[in-house]
Amino acid sequence: MKKLLFALLLPVISMAQTSQAVQKTDSAKVSKAIPLSPKGFTIKGNLKGLKDSTLVFLQNVEGNMIAQDYARDGKFSLEGKSDEANFFQLGLIGTQETTEIFLANENLVVTGDVKNLKGSTFTGGVYQSDYKSYVKGFLPINDKLGKLVAEINAEKQGSKKRDSLIAIFNDSRNKLKSFTDNFLREKAASPVSAFILYQFAKLYDESALEGKYNSLKPSAKKIVFAKELERMISVANVGKVGSIATDFAQNDTSGKSVSLNSFRGKYVLVDFWASWCRPCRMENPNVLAAYNRYKDKNFTVLGVSLDKDKASWIKAINDDKLPWTQISDLQQWGNAAAKMYKIESIPSNMLLDPSGKIVGKNLRGEELEAKLKEIIK
Repeated sequence: MKKLLFALLLPVISMAQTSQAVQKTDSAKVSKAIPLSPKGFTIKGNLKGLKDSTLVFLQNVEGNMIAQDYARDGKFSLEGKSDEANFFQLGLIGTQETTEIFLANENLVVTGDVKNLKGSTFTGGVYQSDYKSYVKGFLPINDKLGKLVAEINAEKQGSKKRDSLIAIFNDSRNKLKSFTDNFLREKAASPVSAFILYQFAKLYDESALEGKYNSLKPSAKKIVFAKELERMISVANVGKVGSIATDFAQNDTSGKSVSLNSFRGKYVLVDFWASWCRPCRMENPNVLAAYNRYKDKNFTVLGVSLDKDKASWIKAINDDKLPWTQISDLQQWGNAAAKMYKIESIPSNMLLDPSGKIVGKNLRGEELEAKLKEIIK
């Protein structure tokens, strides 16, 4: 068994540029600060030890510098505009250290010391306050988790002490989850919550993640991290009973492209099988019987083959006398549709209603017959 390698440090966004990389950037290529507008932001700073003419910059998650100013008497002023609340990093040329800022178009004041940029104090800025309150509660739990991981990895497999430490680790991890849950509930309207949920998505199973996301207010979802959460949830829901089946297209035996959506308006059993799969071949008579019984009642079958050899595929279709549409990309287990729907064994199927909604999965023999009798009148 591998050592525990839990990555539970707050996954601060990996910027495309660090302050060191920015130092090497041609000044002609550095974006200028966007002129202040009524809906823009300002960041006023006063840092002890900040030398005159030091370039102070703000960069976004893509690593693009969106505002900059040269220090004067330890002070700087950054101005710009953000289309939505977002996560930024404030940095100084000449130092590796940066500090995180969660900012919308609002005014923010930063005070501190260049020797401890991460320890800077922020006033103003509602979302920065939300972000800092989460980090303040998170860090003690995270520090404990980090120490526990080191202790666990130092112990021998199967030792009582190691098992005890793992139990303590799991308890602390549950406390982190509980703390995060409370934050999401109390700050359901804050974009910071969408950011935090994205960073800690692996704390939740697919159903719980969707539930947590749906509990956020619309105002919390106006951020790029919410769009990524939606993508993650959409991918996780592919093939889920009750969801609309995601479209795909592959060639039939004559080489013509056929899409799943072309069957909209019909009940359709999407049947994943292969000529080389003995259980599939044994199930084909049951599928054929269901097809013959309901083909005149707006029902059909779409076969998706995980074959690699086209001749073997066509021979099996003919031998088993399968009259419905058959498609394949001839990539065997690499079949794109099978991968998208997370098909790990065959035979496998999903039953769609005329709207394209998945109403059943892995229905065989009597189960398939019973389901068709239930939904097709």
